[in-house]
Amino acid sequence: MPGAKADLLSATFDYHQGNFAQAKHEFTQLAHLGNPDAIYNIAVMYLHGQGVDKNNAQAYAWFNLAADFGLADARDTARLIAKQAESKQPLDDAYTALLKQLSFKWYNEQLRPELNSTPINNASINRAYTVEPKYPEYAYANGLEGWVWLEFDIDESGAVTDITLIDSNPDKTFDKAIINAVKRWQYKASEDELPYYNRSLLYHFTTYKGKQYAQSFKSQQREYNEEITDLIDAAEQGNALVQYYIANWLSSDQYNATRLLKYHWQQDNAADELLLKSASNGYANSQYRIGANLLRGAYGKIEREKGLNWILLAAQNGFAQAQYRLGRELLNKKHLDYAPNKALKWLQAAARQGLFTAKRDLANLLYSLSNIDTETVKKALDTALADDTNHPQLLLLKAKIVAEKDTNTAKKIAKQALDEAKNRNWYLGHITDFITAQP
Repeated sequence: MPGAKADLLSATFDYHQGNFAQAKHEFTQLAHLGNPDAIYNIAVMYLHGQGVDKNNAQAYAWFNLAADFGLADARDTARLIAKQAESKQPLDDAYTALLKQLSFKWYNEQLRPELNSTPINNASINRAYTVEPKYPEYAYANGLEGWVWLEFDIDESGAVTDITLIDSNPDKTFDKAIINAVKRWQYKASEDELPYYNRSLLYHFTTYKGKQYAQSFKSQQREYNEEITDLIDAAEQGNALVQYYIANWLSSDQYNATRLLKYHWQQDNAADELLLKSASNGYANSQYRIGANLLRGAYGKIEREKGLNWILLAAQNGFAQAQYRLGRELLNKKHLDYAPNKALKWLQAAARQGLFTAKRDLANLLYSLSNIDTETVKKALDTALADDTNHPQLLLLKAKIVAEKDTNTAKKIAKQALDEAKNRNWYLGHITDFITAQP
């Protein structure tokens, strides 16, 4: 499965500029993501000989495939081609051959989420203590709204650890407020559920407060309408980034902009539909989120294979968080796809992009592998410690390495890790166990 780099808008631009070879390449990438418009456009290119040799059999095959993916008009064009053909057999042969490379059946089995289902309610992990983020004064005074997408781990005590900022809008406006709050959150779960990795949060900062903002909304409505119209046009034309942003806005009812966007996207699952469009349009952030949603049962049931397939696409697209998540999932011994050597490669890829959690887990994984020399482990550990010099888990790993030659120094390092874990209100068990076990 190729990793998509273009969206429908850029591919269509290349097409209209006469850059047919590039357009065909981009449409093909998107076709393998289940993008029906890209499939249809490939059919048109074969029909007219644009960037490819004119080939009615291939056009017939691709029009039928587009119809399989929901574009009903494409079936009529395929029938017209068949009606004009001297023999239908070459057309059917081309369609059969195409289905071996790409089919709706394959897409349905490997990627397609069921967006109309009710999310699974994972009641086994509950937030026991919450601190609401403080709305930044400047943003509130100026009516600025936005969202922040975070992922974080939860340790054995239920404490939030190692928060990763994935994306936010507007950039850097609300990041600090939500991170400072989430650091203090506490979770409750059954013993076998913790630690928990990659807890995802899309937090919305909105100023809408009913009547209080009715007047300001009215005065802004004309300006909003102009911007919203442009955004709707961009989304409909296939701009994957805009589709992703609108999906985020539609996921909350509290934005002023959302009230206008919902005039156009009125269905209840519009946010999910647009996120899927963006993912099928090659945008890595959306591909990762679709994959993560499938892994946690956001569309009615947990679908691990589909979830990992979407995350793999995002990882191949160079998205560091997806590379890290893929590595983490392949380290889960509960699943048949457990593969530490594959996990190692993905963690290394994410670590090279500077993702701290990948550096952290890479150092621990290298330490656990019997075929890795100590110097390689130390180098990975030092790289991670450069980002967080007092990280309790990393200091514990350092103590374990040092203990092979110097137990007294190892104890000192472990006690430093213990003090820091206490300071952060993190789980102490692994560190105290190590200290107790030292002679």
